[in-house]
Parts: sequence; structure tokens; C-alpha cells
Amino acid sequence: MQISISNNFADVAKKIKDIGRQAEYAAAVALTKTAGEVRDELKSEMRRAFDRPTPFTLNSLRVKSASVAKPVAYVWLKDEAGKGTPADRYLRPQITGGSRALKGMEKALQSSGLMQRGQFAVPAAGALLDAYGNVKRSQIVQILSQLRAQRGGGYESRKSESKASKRSVKKQGVTYFAISSQNNRAKLAPGIYLKKIFGHGSAIKPVFIFVPSVQYKPRFKFFEVASEVAQRR
Repeated sequence: MQISISNNFADVAKKIKDIGRQAEYAAAVALTKTAGEVRDELKSEMRRAFDRPTPFTLNSLRVKSASVAKPVAYVWLKDEAGKGTPADRYLRPQITGGSRALKGMEKALQSSGLMQRGQFAVPAAGALLDAYGNVKRSQIVQILSQLRAQRGGGYESRKSESKASKRSVKKQGVTYFAISSQNNRAKLAPGIYLKKIFGHGSAIKPVFIFVPSVQYKPRFKFFEVASEVAQRR
């Protein structure tokens, strides 16, 4: 009696290996798609947490895709911004709480000796706000120009003694001045003020007040939202 035994072990082994590769690819795709959904949900959370977030803020989330070789996808804040402040610097305190990094204007004021080290500039009644609730860049440029602050944070300052600069100040109709110490005759709080002259007199308004610290409470539920989406998907 002749007995013949055959098997397809090699074919089965190849199929298992192929399934493994397909599973690895599927896992990478699933991770990347999940990260994209996390980003989209975090954008919605920004709209809930912040008052009129700017397009720059809404587009500040970066997604790194997963691959078969490295099956990890992540979502975090962009760390570059050209001349502006990177999102990971100004949004991090909104996530974890605590103080924030200095803004470009604050660095310029400190470099010029107009604001003490360790202080922050907080907008006051004389600040002009844009559609997103931020101080208008044009006003910041005027302030640094008139105060002859050094270049910093993408702001260009001019010599305020030049004829062109004097004409510019007259055209603006507003003069800015800084008070860096509590010891001043006007007894004004340290800060940046504007003086506007009218036909019957003048008026002074604070534009920025210098404070020793700025503390934020967590309001952007970054990790909570990301975790919920990841677990659900």
C-alpha cells in the first residue's frame, strides 16, 4: 500500500505573513486617521474654549502620520510661526496652566529698559482690539516706534527724532509714553499710556499695564479631548 502525504504549509505560512503585513499597514492607516479626527475635534474644542480664536490658532495643530516601520501617530502644537509667536508657546499655558512666555513686544520693551525683567504687559482701556480680541499690530508698531524700542519679535522701530517720524506722530494724533516705575509724579501704574490732545485739552489712557506675573488656568482640554476620541475610535 502506498501512502502519499502532501501539505500546503508553505502557502499557509506565506498567507499568515501577508496578513501580518496587511494588519501592520491597516494599523498605521487607522492610527493616522484617528490622529486626524483628534485634530478636528480639538479645533472644535478651541472654538468652545476661546473667544474668537484666530485662523492661525485654529490651524496650529500638527499631525504626524504613522507608518509600518513606526506605528505611532501624534497630534501636537506647531513650534514655528515665522515672525509671530509659535502656538506651542502661547497655547501651552492654556492647556497646563501657569505663566506664559514673553511676547515679542514685551521683549522689545525690556531690551529698551522701558519694562523691568519679569514683568508682563496686559492690555488696558486704550488698547485697540482687532476682530479676534487681540491688540492691533498697527498700534503695537506705533508704540514701539514712538518709544524708540529696539527691534524685536518682528517689529520694526524708527528713530523718533527724525522729521519723518515726527510727521508720522502728528498724523497719528496720539503720543505714547512709558512709565517703568511706581515712583512717578503722576502716580500712574507702570505701563504704556497714550496722550491725545483735543482743542479744549488732552486725555490720557493706559494702553498696557505692567504686572509682575500672568497666571492662566487650564481651559483648553487638549489631552481630555484627544484621549476621548482615541478611545472611541
